[in-house]
Order: sequence, then structure tokens, then C-alpha cells
Amino acid sequence: SEEEARAELAVNSCQPGRHVVVISSGDAGIYAMASLVYEYAARQQRTDIELQTLPGISAFQAAAARLGAPIGHDFCCLSLSDLMTPWTTIERRITAAAVGDFVTSLYNPRSQKRNWQLSRLREIFLAHRAPETPVAIVRQVTRPDETIHLTTLQDLDVTLVDMFCLVLIGNSQTYRFGEFLVTPRGYLARKPVSGTEIQDESFRQIRAELQRADLSAADQWAVIRCIHSTADFEYEQLYYAQNQPLEHWHAYLTSGGTVITDVTMVQAGITRAYREQYGVQVLCYLNDERVANLAEREGLTRSQAGMRLAIAEHPMALFVVGNAPTALFELAEQVQAGRCQPAGIVAAPVGFVNVVEAKLKTKSLSGLPLVIIEGRKGGSSVAASLVNAAFTLPQAS
Repeated sequence: SEEEARAELAVNSCQPGRHVVVISSGDAGIYAMASLVYEYAARQQRTDIELQTLPGISAFQAAAARLGAPIGHDFCCLSLSDLMTPWTTIERRITAAAVGDFVTSLYNPRSQKRNWQLSRLREIFLAHRAPETPVAIVRQVTRPDETIHLTTLQDLDVTLVDMFCLVLIGNSQTYRFGEFLVTPRGYLARKPVSGTEIQDESFRQIRAELQRADLSAADQWAVIRCIHSTADFEYEQLYYAQNQPLEHWHAYLTSGGTVITDVTMVQAGITRAYREQYGVQVLCYLNDERVANLAEREGLTRSQAGMRLAIAEHPMALFVVGNAPTALFELAEQVQAGRCQPAGIVAAPVGFVNVVEAKLKTKSLSGLPLVIIEGRKGGSSVAASLVNAAFTLPQAS
């Protein structure tokens, strides 16, 4: 390349008593001539040369100064040019920067021939960063025709970018202040303190780690709530939904619907404030005085008997099972027999005996809004979190 030829000429011109200077714009040690000069000198074993690199101001530093304080915390620089580095290596580094939450400065972001790499980077970053992440396009920095365009990762128009631009992408803490970008010196400076802030930050972190691309926004919200209650990301893979359950249940609950739970722990896990706001009844028949007699007379478990009583009195309720597979079996059989038409079923019992079978039987029901936590996992907190997800569906966006 022309740059390599310059480096070779400089090293070969070094003779006793002569000073040779290689001039680079910005900082010679950052995507510039210094490394080529040192590489060639090393290959030629030119230990007789007194090499020295003088520091300069790189484009990312100049752009950062124009933008205020965007690199106040950990940052990295990436070149999108694949002339000297394979694209597979560049993409691996892009992913690492996105996942690592680094403020990221992009050199050689886009040219006439290399016009797709920046779009691919944006796609990768959006898989790990919030769409509203601040982005700056700084063109011809420090020169008379300098321009600065502030946007977001979601709205980044790659056609505005060329080889005279430096693109800077903020991290999860970076925010816009007028025409400036600010990245706090430490995350502790903006550490959530209230319960709501802590919960929102938890949701943000969970969302950043999700993998499934097939989930709707509503179903993704349900998964986030499940993971939040368990700290177990396997629930993303165990989540199964049919017939847009969250959307149906939100409309049902906000209209004052009735919820039936198999055990009191599920009942207790459904947020009281939501129940009171919409006048929703959440009932559990497990401790109803009629349950013991019915169970003994019919040879049922108490959970099964409680579910049978609930179905008789509230056949169109939203049924939520977070503990007992026998209750789920009873519910599925009553639906198949046409004795009830629930607003939906949350199938999340936990355990080993008959748990998987009960969920598979429920999965065979057609036409009902269902959420099933597949396999052996589930539990009261998970079942309740799915109802809370339906209550709070507008927060999914």
C-alpha cells in the first residue's frame, strides 16, 4: 500500500546524522503511520535507529471535545476498513464492543465501495443496545466545514456518513444535553435508588441479554417479567404462547375481569395495586370449606377439587396455575368437556410428577389464549409475574 511504501522510504532514509520525520494527521500511533514504521524497522533489524513517536490528537479525541464529554467512561475505537483486517475479525470486535457497553468511536465508517459495513454494525448494536442510544456523526472535525449531526442508534441514517466522518456511539449511560453528549464518569453516579428505578434498570439489563427473535413485544415483556422474578434466563426458551394472550388478558383485566389461582402464593404474587386499580377479583378456592368434602367424595386432590369449584362458579375467568399439575389437568379436562370457556390459561406448575404431561394436555387446547412454561420449571412467582405482565402491557414498549 501507499502507506507501507512511505514507511519503507522513511526507514531506508535513516542514515547517521540525519533526522527523518514521518508526518501523520491526528495521532501517528492511532490508525496511522507509527505502527507501519516500527513494523518495517523491526523486520529490517534496524536497531541502529533512534525511533520516537510524538503524541498527537486523534480524530476521536477532537470529535469528543466538540461533543462535550462522551468518553468520560470506558471506550473503544474500531476501524470498519477491511483492507488490512478480515471482516470476520472486525465483526467479532463489534459484537464485543456492543455487549461490553463501551462508548464506541468508528474510524473509516463508510466509503463508496464499503457501503454496507456500518449498516451491519448498527444491526449488531441494536441487538444489544437500546434504540435510543445517542449517536453523533462528526464530519471534517476541527476543519472550516465541520458539521455535527446528533441522532440515535435507531434513527442512524448511514447515507449521511462517509470517509470524512467519525461516528461515535454512546453507552447505556450516555445522554444528550442540548447539543452535547455526556457519559457519566462512573455508573455509580446514576445508580438507581428508588424501587421503580431499580426495577426499570433490571428490566433494561434483562432485555439486553434476550436472544429470541420470534417473540412479539408483548411476549418479550412476559419473558422479561418471568426472568425478573427468577433471575433465570432459561425461561426465555421455555416460554410458549398462543393466540396473543397478553393482549387479550390486558383488555380483560383492565375491564375488571376475574382471576382464579390454584394456590394462595400465586394469589399473593399478583400486585395488589393493579387489582385495586381495575377492580379485579383474584380468587383461590384451595381453602374453601367445600373443598375437603368434594375431594374426599370424588377422590380428588384438594387443588383439583378447588379448581372444579372455581370453574363451576367462574367458567369464563382467567385461570392461573403455578403449583399443582392436578389443578391444570382438571382445568384442561373441563375445557375439553365444554364446561368452561376461560379468558385464558397460565400453565406454570413446577415439579416432576405429571407436570410435563399436564402442560402438554393444556397445549392441545385450541382457540384459547395460553401461556405455558414448558418442561418442569414454573412456580407461583412465575405464574403471578405473567399476570402482572398482562396488567402492565403498555410498559412493554
